[in-house]
Amino acid sequence: MKKTGNDLLPFIAMVIVQLGYAGSNVVTKLVMDTGMDPFVQTAYRPIFATISIAPFAYFLERKTRPRLTLSVLFQIFLCSIVGITANQYTFCIGLKYTTPTIVCALDNLIPAFTFLLAVLFGLEKLGLRSMAGQAKLIGTIVCVGGAMLLSFYRGPVVIGQLGFHWKFAESSTDDKDINSTHTNFLLGPFILIISSVTYALWLIIQARVNDKYAAPYSSTLLMFFMASFQCMIISFCVVPKASEWALTPIRAISVVYNGTVCSSLALYLCSWCIERKGPLYVSMFNPLLLVIAAFLSWILLREKLYVGIVVGSILTVAGLYGFLWGQKKEMKQSKNGVEEEDMVEANKEDNKADLELQLVDNSDLDGIPINVQRELCGTNRNSHN
Repeated sequence: MKKTGNDLLPFIAMVIVQLGYAGSNVVTKLVMDTGMDPFVQTAYRPIFATISIAPFAYFLERKTRPRLTLSVLFQIFLCSIVGITANQYTFCIGLKYTTPTIVCALDNLIPAFTFLLAVLFGLEKLGLRSMAGQAKLIGTIVCVGGAMLLSFYRGPVVIGQLGFHWKFAESSTDDKDINSTHTNFLLGPFILIISSVTYALWLIIQARVNDKYAAPYSSTLLMFFMASFQCMIISFCVVPKASEWALTPIRAISVVYNGTVCSSLALYLCSWCIERKGPLYVSMFNPLLLVIAAFLSWILLREKLYVGIVVGSILTVAGLYGFLWGQKKEMKQSKNGVEEEDMVEANKEDNKADLELQLVDNSDLDGIPINVQRELCGTNRNSHN
């Protein structure tokens, strides 16, 4: 029962993360279509994230927080640059030139990049000789292949626009298909690929932070606090006009939602899952995001569902569960291997003790009564057990 809970809780946490990200993609796309600059959107996110997670870091970890060394602080600083500042800028700029569905589709490159980086850093092994390793590799390939199909192939329409529309979405898109709002089809995906690389790199660095600093709330708080200064400085240099920073109600909802749910909560849950399952486990849940985003875009943003979206979504989900099956099998084999090694070591100790008893010089026991000899041998055996 305990084992089932340990497997189920990370799964539920990552599903919640993907639901939060999907909602963020839709809302962020809407506010940027109405004129909000992506640099302004990015600058507000870490500020609200810092405010939202500060109480948790203080009350839950004030007695258990380990000592913060310069090495750990530097790694957290790298996480803030790579995982928040660089990742959020490339994400928002890429989203401006594409649709939420394409954004989520290209996010599925993260498993491939994470797998490559994890192998390079020695955190993962290919293990192609085992069935588990083959399942992980095939699952990754199928997952990425489905994402590519969804991104670059449309095909005929499977499901047209839904009759129900969000009133704000209608006014922001002027009753046009959201797919017609791209302004640069090549630039958007290229920037989003860079965003996937930065996120994969953050997963690797965050895994090292978790090993050395067992305070996930505090480390996440420090990351967002550092990123707040980084993003504000960059954004003010790019967008110096104060009028561009004004928050209308929908913009305020967007930045607060993104800062609390999709930044602090999501990154904390990711850090928690990385600590228990590893970085590759977290990245493999990104295919689920595109399925949710495609559904929400169809409902709220008047997006049509094409053959490429449907087939690509099926492939990515199949790849996800294929990989998870392989990873679970690999973890089980690794656990069994450790238990076998412990048994072998225990047998070696027993054999060594028996050998020492057999090598006792019989001449040393001459003249000693037989019952005393037996007691001595029993004492020696007990001393080795």
